[in-house]
Amino acid sequence: MLLVSAPFVAAVPAQAAEQQDFPCTVDINKVDDELTSKVTFTLACDETRTVTAKIAVGGAVVNQRQTVQAGVAQSFTVTVNKVARLCAELETDGATTTACSA
Repeated sequence: MLLVSAPFVAAVPAQAAEQQDFPCTVDINKVDDELTSKVTFTLACDETRTVTAKIAVGGAVVNQRQTVQAGVAQSFTVTVNKVARLCAELETDGATTTACSA
Protein backbone atom coordinates (compact mmCIF):
# COMPACT_ATOMS: atom_id res chain seq x y z
CA MET A 1 0.00 0.00 0.00
CA LEU A 2 1.34 3.42 -0.99
CA LEU A 3 -0.74 6.58 -0.59
CA VAL A 4 0.25 10.18 -1.17
CA SER A 5 -1.86 12.91 0.35
CA ALA A 6 -2.58 16.27 -1.21
CA PRO A 7 0.00 18.93 -0.37
CA PHE A 8 -0.66 21.76 2.03
CA VAL A 9 1.10 25.07 2.52
CA ALA A 10 2.34 26.37 5.85
CA ALA A 11 3.90 29.74 6.53
CA VAL A 12 6.64 28.39 8.80
CA PRO A 13 10.15 27.45 7.68
CA ALA A 14 11.19 23.80 7.65
CA GLN A 15 14.10 22.64 9.76
CA ALA A 16 17.19 21.89 7.71
CA ALA A 17 18.22 18.32 7.11
CA GLU A 18 21.86 17.53 6.40
CA GLN A 19 22.34 18.37 2.70
CA GLN A 20 25.09 19.38 0.34
CA ASP A 21 24.51 21.81 -2.54
CA PHE A 22 20.73 21.34 -2.45
CA PRO A 23 19.03 24.74 -2.58
CA CYS A 24 16.09 23.83 -0.33
CA THR A 25 15.82 22.59 3.23
CA VAL A 26 14.10 19.28 3.89
CA ASP A 27 12.49 18.12 7.13
CA ILE A 28 11.15 14.59 7.53
CA ASN A 29 8.74 13.34 10.16
CA LYS A 30 7.74 9.63 10.36
CA VAL A 31 4.91 8.34 12.52
CA ASP A 32 4.28 4.60 12.82
CA ASP A 33 1.22 2.75 13.94
CA GLU A 34 0.79 -1.00 14.10
CA LEU A 35 0.52 -1.49 10.32
CA THR A 36 1.58 1.70 8.55
CA SER A 37 4.18 4.43 8.44
CA LYS A 38 3.11 7.98 7.65
CA VAL A 39 6.04 10.07 6.44
CA THR A 40 5.73 13.83 5.96
CA PHE A 41 8.33 15.66 3.87
CA THR A 42 8.46 19.44 4.34
CA LEU A 43 10.36 21.54 1.81
CA ALA A 44 11.39 25.20 2.01
CA CYS A 45 13.36 27.14 -0.62
CA ASP A 46 14.71 30.70 -0.81
CA GLU A 47 13.30 31.08 -4.34
CA THR A 48 10.27 29.51 -5.98
CA ARG A 49 11.27 26.09 -7.32
CA THR A 50 9.72 22.92 -8.67
CA VAL A 51 10.97 19.97 -6.61
CA THR A 52 10.52 16.36 -7.70
CA ALA A 53 10.62 13.59 -5.09
CA LYS A 54 11.13 9.97 -6.14
CA ILE A 55 10.08 7.57 -3.38
CA ALA A 56 10.57 3.80 -3.70
CA VAL A 57 8.96 1.31 -1.32
CA GLY A 58 9.12 -2.37 -2.16
CA GLY A 59 8.25 -2.61 -5.85
CA ALA A 60 6.27 0.64 -5.93
CA VAL A 61 7.71 4.01 -6.98
CA VAL A 62 5.95 7.34 -6.48
CA ASN A 63 7.05 10.54 -8.18
CA GLN A 64 5.74 13.60 -6.37
CA ARG A 65 6.23 17.05 -7.94
CA GLN A 66 5.78 20.20 -5.81
CA THR A 67 6.08 23.84 -6.71
CA VAL A 68 7.55 25.35 -3.56
CA GLN A 69 6.95 29.08 -3.20
CA ALA A 70 9.87 31.21 -1.99
CA GLY A 71 10.00 31.46 1.80
CA VAL A 72 6.98 29.19 2.37
CA ALA A 73 7.29 25.62 3.66
CA GLN A 74 5.27 23.07 1.70
CA SER A 75 4.61 19.50 2.78
CA PHE A 76 3.41 16.23 1.35
CA THR A 77 2.71 12.98 3.17
CA VAL A 78 3.24 9.40 2.06
CA THR A 79 1.53 6.50 3.86
CA VAL A 80 3.02 3.04 3.31
CA ASN A 81 3.00 -0.38 4.90
CA LYS A 82 5.14 -0.07 8.04
CA VAL A 83 8.85 0.42 7.28
CA ALA A 84 11.85 1.08 9.46
CA ARG A 85 13.09 3.86 7.16
CA LEU A 86 11.82 5.65 4.06
CA CYS A 87 13.99 7.65 1.66
CA ALA A 88 13.22 10.07 -1.15
CA GLU A 89 15.52 11.31 -3.87
CA LEU A 90 14.81 15.02 -4.34
CA GLU A 91 15.72 17.03 -7.45
CA THR A 92 15.39 20.67 -8.47
CA ASP A 93 17.20 22.53 -11.25
CA GLY A 94 19.74 19.70 -11.62
CA ALA A 95 20.64 19.56 -7.92
CA THR A 96 19.80 16.33 -6.08
CA THR A 97 19.83 15.04 -2.53
CA THR A 98 18.54 11.98 -0.73
CA ALA A 99 16.48 12.51 2.41
CA CYS A 100 15.55 9.64 4.73
CA SER A 101 13.34 9.26 7.79
CA ALA A 102 14.96 8.27 11.06
